[in-house]
Amino acid sequence: MRNMPVPGLAHRGIAYTDSAALGAALAPLVAGALGDGRAVTVALEAATVESLCAGLGDPTPPVEFLEVDRPARQDAFQLAARRATVAAQAARAGVASLLITQNQPTLALSDAYWLRLEAALDAALAALPVTLWCAYRSSAPAYVQCHPEIGPLAEQHRNPGYRTPPDVVKDLPTITVPAPPARASRWEFGVADLTSLRRRLATAVGASGLDHEAGEDLVYSCSEIATNAVEHGGGTGTVWTWTDGDEVVCQVADSGRIDDPFPGVVPPLLDQDRGRGLWLARALCDDVDVSSGRDGTVVRLARRRVRSEPISRQIR
Repeated sequence: MRNMPVPGLAHRGIAYTDSAALGAALAPLVAGALGDGRAVTVALEAATVESLCAGLGDPTPPVEFLEVDRPARQDAFQLAARRATVAAQAARAGVASLLITQNQPTLALSDAYWLRLEAALDAALAALPVTLWCAYRSSAPAYVQCHPEIGPLAEQHRNPGYRTPPDVVKDLPTITVPAPPARASRWEFGVADLTSLRRRLATAVGASGLDHEAGEDLVYSCSEIATNAVEHGGGTGTVWTWTDGDEVVCQVADSGRIDDPFPGVVPPLLDQDRGRGLWLARALCDDVDVSSGRDGTVVRLARRRVRSEPISRQIR
């Protein structure tokens, strides 16, 4: 095994005007990163991908292209946590990472969504050996505040308007997790009920149509969040579970409040035994939405019946 690369995020905001030109400009830089042994992951719109691939040819090792037409439901922290988990696994194998993202107006997502994603990536990757390039239209200045370095690809400079991740998100609207549907199965629980709750969840999720491994991931994740509720959320809570189209959903509510501005986003240390529950849930589930405030905390976990982005189950 290689030695772990020196940690430290290099985060750049790349202004561009044309997607095809952006892909062509990225191609030699991506090829160089691959040649240096970096793991390269991109989340780019179709026109940028086409141009990038034309410039790269058939690289070895290959670039990982992420699904971009189905973002996290509303909590962009989920995407940041998943990318940080992959980068942390690569670092433990001695591999540094290059991650390239692109703001995509065609998805019709709010500015708040993109700002939450940018700030969460900045926080989640801060201690990892990652180079993060975030491409944004020159006509979209709101995203400039999230990047320590900004400018066109070949003309980067320090950003005097950079704001720290907590400073960015404190001014954004909070996430609101919708109430579960009336058809959902519902259980109250306390510390004495955690074992029986897991059995009930296993039965309900097992009958949902998820395959065995996916069902185990969802039950495990929900059990971790329920344990958090007992330990940190007032000692009791409520769980609901139901199916929604191609997803199976579990939702946990308690009376506690999460003060961390990026809950479950930053990968835990290798020897960290506590405080891993929400991070594990984000790694094992497709969508995780977290709402926390004076009225308590609600965590919504969803796992798709068909998953397009496989994960490693070696993180538990």
